[in-house]
Amino acid sequence: MKLLKSYKLLFLSFMLSLISGQVLAEDQLSYLLNNLHTSRANFTQTVMNSRGQILQQVSGKMTIQRPGLFRWEIIRPNRQLLIADGQHIWFYDIDLQQITIQRQKTTDTDSPAALLSGSPNNLTQQFIIHPLMDVQGFTLFPKNKNALFQSITLIFQKNYLHEMRLIDKLGQQTVINFTQIELNPSLPALTFHFVIPKDKNIEIVKG
Repeated sequence: MKLLKSYKLLFLSFMLSLISGQVLAEDQLSYLLNNLHTSRANFTQTVMNSRGQILQQVSGKMTIQRPGLFRWEIIRPNRQLLIADGQHIWFYDIDLQQITIQRQKTTDTDSPAALLSGSPNNLTQQFIIHPLMDVQGFTLFPKNKNALFQSITLIFQKNYLHEMRLIDKLGQQTVINFTQIELNPSLPALTFHFVIPKDKNIEIVKG
């Protein structure tokens, strides 16, 4: 009987430590993201299959402003532009001459840019957050079983977001490394304003 009580106490203390650790991780991540009002950086994005083979590698520039504004510009190898202006998300594939327009959702976390520019409250509501042991970072597991990603890992260096790792349901991994990071820079007013080019050959698709 005493042995059973000891096991129960051990199990209870273990569960309490997990819960307190998760709450602490949520608080730490919220603190880091709440201090990020605007951000600007260069990025390299590498997509790998489940065996670690590189499928795609692109580079470009990222600019975000909380809440909900972002500009994600791929420069190499093919030019693409993704802008969220608070009401719509504009995706412009320059080589294909195609623009896709979608309504923006405040709870959208389906892309790295949307995840970073959204409210930290959305993260705690939509993800279970675990701290990493060896670095300043967190792994987020979606509460929604229909989410696009199995997990999202955010790695910081001196409170600056340095790397994101996203693993989808098929085990495909996307790694995004950020360089030349600027925290809370003053941004031009038209940074998140998309202007449709005056070109009759451009196809416009409304999603």
